[in-house]
Amino acid sequence: MKNEVVLSFVIADFDDIGHEEITKTLGIIPSRIYIKGQKKNPNFSGLSKRNRWIMGSSLDKYASFEDQMNEMLDIIESKIDLFRPFCEKYHCEFSCAIFIRYDNEESTPSVHLNSRYNRVIKELNIEFDVDLYCLPNHEN
Repeated sequence: MKNEVVLSFVIADFDDIGHEEITKTLGIIPSRIYIKGQKKNPNFSGLSKRNRWIMGSSLDKYASFEDQMNEMLDIIESKIDLFRPFCEKYHCEFSCAIFIRYDNEESTPSVHLNSRYNRVIKELNIEFDVDLYCLPNHEN
């Protein structure tokens, strides 16, 4: 199995507006939403502790971190004035999950944050969260 990189942009901790308002303002359909107090996933019993609006990458999960980040920066930079009020008022972050399959002959995916990224997060005060998962090279 191949290593995977899943990158998302998240707006969270809003209670005074709805997910629909964020979607309408940004003109972007979220890849997922979480509603405070509702099940995170219909198959599990866990409830969401906070509202979250999540924009995922349209690229394949096997695309490089750099390609996924550049795609998201293209979107955010083109609508920076629309993103700014959300980033000023709510918790915003890039959330990155890296699934490393050991013994699969691939090198570990790199995470490089360049000057373009630095300019955007400085202007919008976006946090960065990365989770690493090391998994065996087979499906269970």
